[in-house]
Amino acid sequence: MTGAGPPPAALLAAAVRVPGADTEGERRAVAAFRTTRDTGTHRARTRRRDDWRR
Repeated sequence: MTGAGPPPAALLAAAVRVPGADTEGERRAVAAFRTTRDTGTHRARTRRRDDWRR
């Protein structure tokens, strides 16, 4: 099935791009996260198994 359509990488790239995504909602969510982080409101510790730095 070679040469029959776009390459898989192009199909995956198109699948993750959502036309008309809620950019305003994303902006508000990021702003809320940053406010919470910067004010120290959220004090939960990172679980060891969730720490990607190790």
